[in-house]
Amino acid sequence: MKDLTDLANQLVALLREKKFVEAQEQLFSPNAIAQEPEKFKERSVQGKENIILKEKRFLRGIKEWIRFEVSDPTVSKHHFSIRMYTEVEFVNNQKVVLDEIIVYEVLDSFIVKEQFFY
Repeated sequence: MKDLTDLANQLVALLREKKFVEAQEQLFSPNAIAQEPEKFKERSVQGKENIILKEKRFLRGIKEWIRFEVSDPTVSKHHFSIRMYTEVEFVNNQKVVLDEIIVYEVLDSFIVKEQFFY
């Protein structure tokens, strides 16, 4: 069984390298849930494969990474959180800044839920 702190640090390392899909493939449960804030059109996505498809759609839209930072994790018994700051320009030339807190729930050494606050 993977230690929660090790799992959190592994996720952060992959994210810092922008290996988003690899992180989801390796660390997410098959039945994981990704939950966005209410204002997001695709608020909740269930299942690792669907989460990966959503991530790939987002990444395809990025033309340029302007700034990207991921904090060290804050770990509790069954959860951890990170701050992620993303500034990108999309292929439609729209610039977007996401300054978010992401909370992850872990069960049996896999991420079962990620929830975004921004």
